[in-house]
Amino acid sequence: MAHLEECPSGIVNEDTFKQIYSQFFPHGDASMYAHYLFNAFDTAQTGSVKFENFVAALSILLRGTVNEKLRWTFNLYDINKDGYINKEEMMDIVKAIYDMMGKYTYPVLKEDAPKQHVDVFFQKMDKNKDGVVTIDEFIESCQEDDNIMRSLQLFENVM
Repeated sequence: MAHLEECPSGIVNEDTFKQIYSQFFPHGDASMYAHYLFNAFDTAQTGSVKFENFVAALSILLRGTVNEKLRWTFNLYDINKDGYINKEEMMDIVKAIYDMMGKYTYPVLKEDAPKQHVDVFFQKMDKNKDGVVTIDEFIESCQEDDNIMRSLQLFENVM
């Protein structure tokens, strides 16, 4: 996906992500998704990611175990890094994905499609109905539900 030529300094920053994703998704607006994705890679929250850390994270996503992939995905959705995914966070990510895919990819989608998507996800994932999804709930739900796994696969394809 990204090659060292694109990161001559050995550092990947948010603009690099935005450039790469705008090339992949010319019909949509990838800037928000790139922002969240960068946020997930930038674990130290320094505003930049060393290229080797970027590659290490990518290899988890490509070759890691299901558990490792799910942990990484949880981290992506947990925007404020408090250890929980709330509905707003999930909504933000799903909206960003829809924006990135653009109107051409999903012409049939209704305006409220992201909300319905999130409601269904949440119903399945929030096992104890406390309004947030923990990493354990997330992993358990994903592993017991093929549909969730498939829609996460969809997100993996946009990695």
